[in-house]
Amino acid sequence: MTSPVHYVTVTAPDGEVVGYAWGDATEVEWMHRKASSPSAYKAGLEWYTKVREAHDRGLTPLGVLGLLSHEPGVGPVTEAPDVAALEELARVVTPADDRRLLAQLDRDDAEAWQELGDAFDALTDEDRDVQWGGGTKSPSGAIHVPFPRYSEALQRAVHALRGVGAVTPEYRWRHSPLPQAPPEGGLRPADAMRAATAVVSAERMSDGEIAEAVANGLLDAIAASLRAWYADPSAEEHLRADAPPTDRPQADAGPSAAAHAPPPAHPQPPAPPMCRFCGGSPAADVTFRAHRGLVILMGFRKTDGPMCMTCGLAVHRALTAHTLAWGWWSPLSLFLFAPLTLVRNLLAVRKVNRLPAPGPGTLGPRYDPGLPVHRRPRAYVALVPVLWVLFMIVTGLSGGV
Repeated sequence: MTSPVHYVTVTAPDGEVVGYAWGDATEVEWMHRKASSPSAYKAGLEWYTKVREAHDRGLTPLGVLGLLSHEPGVGPVTEAPDVAALEELARVVTPADDRRLLAQLDRDDAEAWQELGDAFDALTDEDRDVQWGGGTKSPSGAIHVPFPRYSEALQRAVHALRGVGAVTPEYRWRHSPLPQAPPEGGLRPADAMRAATAVVSAERMSDGEIAEAVANGLLDAIAASLRAWYADPSAEEHLRADAPPTDRPQADAGPSAAAHAPPPAHPQPPAPPMCRFCGGSPAADVTFRAHRGLVILMGFRKTDGPMCMTCGLAVHRALTAHTLAWGWWSPLSLFLFAPLTLVRNLLAVRKVNRLPAPGPGTLGPRYDPGLPVHRRPRAYVALVPVLWVLFMIVTGLSGGV
């Protein structure tokens, strides 16, 4: 897809960007931010459900985004060149992401850091030359699955990474590419944690991940970076600086990530709500209801969301007329639910009536309000139960005289 799309940025209460809700001409989707924490990812699943529910209510994609933009923690509706540009934005890693990861390291455990240094210093070329076992056929004809034979010294080094907190569940390694050791070395400390978590965790699912990291120098780069960070606290202080953060793509995302990502949105005033039916503005967030009573059964219906004066008036008149015609034909409906529904609709329509005439619609045709309720014949069906109640009251009073 190369056509422009619109999106809103969703943040958690602590300021972490959770992800992006985006839409095109026909669909609205949710995109997780790759570097987000597990808690943010979980929150993103809830936002995905919220996006789908809003779309299932009949709102257009742009209408869904406009509605979500008024939620706490959601930015204004912004345009991106295409979905690919938004995917690049979702791969951006921020200083806040790095700080969150580095907070998992246990700087106070001096013994664990000493063990990390000792374990890697003790590794020999023989330890790094990982041999493989298995792969042979047994007398029964079964072939043993190949597996790496890690030396005790290498296993000690891997265990030491866990000891200092470098292997952390805070990093969602399955959703992000493995950071690569640059040719000149010098992994950033947070990237070293990402690589350590991905390599050690992936070994449990795919034999040989650690062996590959040893062979290409990534494991040694991880240890060197973490040891340098522990020896020089200024590295952490630099990340905690109050300078405005500058987003950067992940190590292997390539320079195109920064070049093509949509620019950070400048603070903007909240976008005015758009009518869920026609896209006109201004609109008010209201709920209109209808009730139907059928002797012992009852039915309830509601239509909610932002509505302009014209569409809101049309919905109010349609649902109110329906209630006046069909809302009386059960005892509870007659004395409770139908009157309550009518009163709530009257209160809601006051918000719509206070709106000025809407501007041009952008999402579809505008509803026709039609005749006022008092000029609709079916609305006068309500006189039947009213007259019956009056008849019963008069009969009761005259019988008691």
